Amino acid sequence: MAAALACAAQAQDKLAIVASHLAAPPADARPMVRWWWFGPAVAKPELERELLAMKAGGFGGVEIQPVYPMQIDGNVPYLSPEFLDAVSFTNRTARANGLRVDMTLASGWPYGGPHVKVTEAASRLRMVNVEVPAGATSFPMPAIGAGEKLLGTFLNGSAFDAALPSAPGLRTVQVYIASRTGQQVKRAAIGAEGFVLDHMSRSAVEHHLDAVAAPLLKAFGDQPPYAVFSDSLEAYGSDWTDDFLAEFKRRRGYELTPHLPEIYSGQGADAAALRHDWGLTQTELVNERYLTPIDNWARAHGTRFRSQTYGEPAVSMSSNRLVALPEGEGPQFRAFSFTRLATSAAHLYGRPVVSAETWTWLHSPAFAATPLDMKAEADRMLLQGV
Repeated sequence: MAAALACAAQAQDKLAIVASHLAAPPADARPMVRWWWFGPAVAKPELERELLAMKAGGFGGVEIQPVYPMQIDGNVPYLSPEFLDAVSFTNRTARANGLRVDMTLASGWPYGGPHVKVTEAASRLRMVNVEVPAGATSFPMPAIGAGEKLLGTFLNGSAFDAALPSAPGLRTVQVYIASRTGQQVKRAAIGAEGFVLDHMSRSAVEHHLDAVAAPLLKAFGDQPPYAVFSDSLEAYGSDWTDDFLAEFKRRRGYELTPHLPEIYSGQGADAAALRHDWGLTQTELVNERYLTPIDNWARAHGTRFRSQTYGEPAVSMSSNRLVALPEGEGPQFRAFSFTRLATSAAHLYGRPVVSAETWTWLHSPAFAATPLDMKAEADRMLLQGV
């Protein structure tokens, strides 16, 4: 009886603590805002005014995200001395008012910009069909552009590299090329336009850290950001990198080139297994060459890596183990969501703090949601483990 009473008392104490935290949330539990710097067209008086307004509104901090301009004049180029001075001012002012500051290691998303050469840009496997007339023994090769490389030519699913034998009918040759997606950074600010980088290239990632992350970190001085941030990958169609064939052979134990038609088309008895190996290799390369280096960089510089680890190229739920702060997105409750992906990974890999991008698509277009709508979505996020 005494033990039961003691347990009940302990439960009441815990509930009282929870209730007190809900009534007056500690700073590290307050919601943060993604702070869009449009242009960037920023001025210190307005930056200070907005920070104080967010503080008064009960928010715990900001994530700085410079994006496209809303006006023609008055924009400060991304990473210019004026822009970096604004970042430094914002960090000092926010810290003085007890606000957390996170910094996106880019403008827009995915990572990229003018420093990304075509040889470091997001890559893809490209296939071109070339018709061969009856009786012909040769065919015109498709143009191979900058940053591209010929991988192989196939007829009826079989590779060949010699002249075609003559045949009476029209035939189709498939030409496979290591290509680039050509994707540009989405929502880039002035001065941040350019290719999306290759997330499976260690040199491309390190170049980005040197060109973008290093000057941003320097602007924070002796008070680094609480976390550095990566939005969801969204490198659409990215499924290749320059040394993919060599890495595939090393990791999977067989040559991929003879199977290019099967992984590209998804057709054939072995296609599913081949595509699994293709995707697994992509995941390992992103893990080793993108997530791990950035998380290591963040730790080495006194901050943390907060990452929305989903999208393209093919990361997995287990990839979240490689980042300090997993983040999700999407309030779906009876269906799969990226929020559940992040919170499940947090439970599996011992990440006590997990966040979620919230209200992004709530009653889109903007300003159609009521406060009750916002509360309902936030509640669903919390119920999913945020």
